[in-house]
Amino acid sequence: MSENPASLSQSVENDLAQTEQATLDEHRGMAYEQEMESLPQRRLISRRGLLWAVGSVLSTTVVGAGYARFAEPHLVQVDAITLSIPNLPASLAGKRIAQISDIHVGAYFTPEQAADAIARINQLGVDFLMLTGDFATVRERDRTKRALLRKQALQSLIEPLRQATMPMYAVTGNHDHWGSLEPVTFMLQEAGVTLLRNAAAPVESGLWLAGVDDIWGGRPDLPAALRDVPAHAKTLLMAHAPNYFDNVLQRNAPVAVQFSGHTHGGQVRLPRLTPGPDGLYTYAPVVPDFGERYPIGLRTVNGRIIYTNRGLGTWPIPLRFNCPPEITVFTLEG
Repeated sequence: MSENPASLSQSVENDLAQTEQATLDEHRGMAYEQEMESLPQRRLISRRGLLWAVGSVLSTTVVGAGYARFAEPHLVQVDAITLSIPNLPASLAGKRIAQISDIHVGAYFTPEQAADAIARINQLGVDFLMLTGDFATVRERDRTKRALLRKQALQSLIEPLRQATMPMYAVTGNHDHWGSLEPVTFMLQEAGVTLLRNAAAPVESGLWLAGVDDIWGGRPDLPAALRDVPAHAKTLLMAHAPNYFDNVLQRNAPVAVQFSGHTHGGQVRLPRLTPGPDGLYTYAPVVPDFGERYPIGLRTVNGRIIYTNRGLGTWPIPLRFNCPPEITVFTLEG
């Protein structure tokens, strides 16, 4: 059962007694958040100049700003993706998997929105659900108050997640390490979610799901995550930060697909004069560290696949434009 408000308050000081490294991670995270909060204003000037040059004024009008703030963040899109995996056993063809990421409940995302997302996933007929980190974020500078609000936000996810009708697996994100990890692990346990921190679990005959700790705030260990996976099995990997895919490639790890989040797909994607690295005429201003190489969507590199989910919540600004929140449904095929 979830804790009552009185026990929440009594346990806050225990959560604040962290290791030296965890405290360093939190300070680093808060400094990064403050830096990111200042970016929208600075970039808004260059954005306006760019939009003026190309004749687009949507983001500088009241209608455009209102849409980006109050409409698109609530327009959750279900994206269907087919994953072609070489030598996939016939018994695994047609298996369906869902992914959600970056819920960030507490800042600009509510438990009711989380419950709506789970209700939609329940109707999709998937075999299991992956949650790729960053479960809660709160807006409070005072450390003690922030710890309390963060714990309350995390506990508000328990009942929505309990409504899921399929097995659920999760990894940690950087925000999950910016403070005590204990409220996150408690929430996932109470909600019936299996946390894979440098570990793996069989999800179907011949199919394993592995997960690594976050590359920023945690200590990812890919060999440990894959240690128990049989040599003949197909392996899927959850890693919150997309750039961890470089490690998979460098190690030539036996991973068919990596599922990530972290970048929110950029949140605000506007036309630009020159194509981006993916060949698209888009601009993604909210792509934090460890996400710039694979900021959004599906990529295939050296026969391995990575998918970066756009997330459900927003951070550090409550805006989305040309980048709606996402529930992804993957279908496996050989």
